[in-house]
Amino acid sequence: MTKGIVTVDIGTTSIRAVLFDEDGRSRYVSQRDNPPHYFPDGRVEQSPNTWKKFLFELLADCANAAEAFRLDLSAVSVTAQRSSVIPVDAAGEPLHDAIMWQDQRTDRMCRDMQEHTAAVFQKTGLRISSVFSAPKMRWFREERPEIYRRAHKLAGIQDYVLYLLTGTFRTDHSLASRTGLFNLETRDWDDDLIKLYGLDRHLLCDLIEPGSIVGTLQRAVANVSQLPAGIPVISAGGDQSCAALGMGLLEPGDLVVNTGTGGYVLRYSAQPVLDRHMRLFCGAAAVPDAYVLEAGLLASGTIYRWFADQFYPARMDARSDRFADVNADAAASPPGANGVLLLPHFKGAGAPHWNPNARGLFYNLTLGTTRRDMARAILEGLAAETAENIAVMEQLSGETGVIRSAGGLARNRLYNQIQADLFGKTVIRPPESEATALGAWMSAARTVGLFATFADAYRLATEGQAPETYIPDAQNHAIYRSLADRSNRIYRALSDSGIYDQAP
Repeated sequence: MTKGIVTVDIGTTSIRAVLFDEDGRSRYVSQRDNPPHYFPDGRVEQSPNTWKKFLFELLADCANAAEAFRLDLSAVSVTAQRSSVIPVDAAGEPLHDAIMWQDQRTDRMCRDMQEHTAAVFQKTGLRISSVFSAPKMRWFREERPEIYRRAHKLAGIQDYVLYLLTGTFRTDHSLASRTGLFNLETRDWDDDLIKLYGLDRHLLCDLIEPGSIVGTLQRAVANVSQLPAGIPVISAGGDQSCAALGMGLLEPGDLVVNTGTGGYVLRYSAQPVLDRHMRLFCGAAAVPDAYVLEAGLLASGTIYRWFADQFYPARMDARSDRFADVNADAAASPPGANGVLLLPHFKGAGAPHWNPNARGLFYNLTLGTTRRDMARAILEGLAAETAENIAVMEQLSGETGVIRSAGGLARNRLYNQIQADLFGKTVIRPPESEATALGAWMSAARTVGLFATFADAYRLATEGQAPETYIPDAQNHAIYRSLADRSNRIYRALSDSGIYDQAP
């Protein structure tokens, strides 16, 4: 029997487990849709019990598949979305639903702390923002003091799942560096920042390097999931860091675009890179002792899903695919979407603007505008904001060449071509569609000794698989750059006029 590794990938709207063989081939995928609850006032929450339920179901599915494929399971590797917070008691029981990374309840608190932003950024590579964990932790202390007093840990989603599997609360550096409490230079929790937020250090999980063994699979979990008891459980890093690893982000200058629920541009660095204008963030990579320069769009695939939900009613035929209909409509509209523009700020503006009060906007609608134009404008608007972040990233760390594309929207060939045309650069989509899961496999495969280096693991996993390649069209590039400039001027006009400062 050959070795197998199960990776658990917990995204914002789904959780999946992927069974890999020792050559990095995905042999089986089990997935459950699991979106959070979006409240009209900007709160975003989710019950931790949903992750617990689906986790054991998915592991059991993979255990059965491993037996069918005659794979000897040697590890479970976990990656997850970052910056969400779950208060748990000493028995690991959640005391409150998870406050998700998109939650905006701490916006006012963050505004009141802005005088400290520069000092926090110098230590953490992050702004003070409701996206990150520390303000959510402070919210529990101030608004739910009884829960804060009862809490044993203020855990992230990955920390919680690792505890379910091993009975141990630990968090790796790539996750910790999205809290706003992790010092990039010392690679440790920062006591001054903990004091700034009024928190207690004992509520934070113990730190480990990404790729570390957190513990071994508890027998009770093994009995439920049918996995072997005692196999190592590995914290592979946060989902975006793992996706970058799974796309071969291994050398300085490598750059990837990962467009899922949110959108991310990531670039590898051997040392911290701090943007003095605080437009881009820097954090610990899934590669130990390395760093990632990062730009984040707060809503990307979520907007596409919203558009499908609102404008493409479900058909009677259960086999119909609404997203295929949206894709077909977008392809039927010409480059430039007949002048329709989208500002994709449905959850506020992320990088490079960082304006939580910004809102989404379709501009230049006329009585001649069609649903097709709006569908294409979404793809073009997302790519335009991504291109703006790539330009900032190149200002900070030099030109990049080929750009790797992954995530849910990267399955859309039209979107990849739009990206290439807007960026004015060749875009490739690596052959492994499960880039986050592949990165988690690479992390575990190196840890358990299947490979000496990440590069060796990536080389074997992608051997003989040609990526999809998208060459920029010069004519479309000119059209898109003009429209992107217009979108940026619209945003600036709204921001400078104080529109975003007014209550809705």
